[in-house]
Amino acid sequence: MKNKGFKWKSLLWFIVTAVGLAADRITKAYISSAMAEGEKVEVIKDFFYITHHTNTGAAWGMFQDSTMILGILSVVVSIGLLYFFVKIDNWPARLSLAMIIGGALGNAIGRIFNGRVTDFLDFYIFGYDFPIFNVADMMVTVGTAILIVFIIFFYKEPEKENAPKIEEGKEKDDKGN
Repeated sequence: MKNKGFKWKSLLWFIVTAVGLAADRITKAYISSAMAEGEKVEVIKDFFYITHHTNTGAAWGMFQDSTMILGILSVVVSIGLLYFFVKIDNWPARLSLAMIIGGALGNAIGRIFNGRVTDFLDFYIFGYDFPIFNVADMMVTVGTAILIVFIIFFYKEPEKENAPKIEEGKEKDDKGN
């Protein structure tokens, strides 16, 4: 008989979301209090800097001045992802959704309560100034990458109970005709 009570694995996914969300909020609070807007600190010359930057849009400067709409949309999408999270019982998919939800909520909090998102991780990759990002962005990106790899390479559709059998281009009904 299966135990239908508390599942410890559920707590693990909550911890992934909570730790990611906390790391995002703590790093943003620290950067906002310790650095002036636009201030840049060199970590690795010509490669990695900590730069205090805020934006009112989405990734790569899209949808500027849409902060509240993006914040509400992030919450709504997180609720939708939570629905799928409850419906699936597969650890790579759950890990990816836990990360995406944590990241989406991290940026939603900044948008809704501060009117902007704080970014600070600033990389120059082979001379290209990559858009500045934050911990929440990393969670959404890594979670999405895990989900894509899982869906493309590992996910198998469950077989339907009353699906017609297909044999050499012919469908058969339940009676085998």
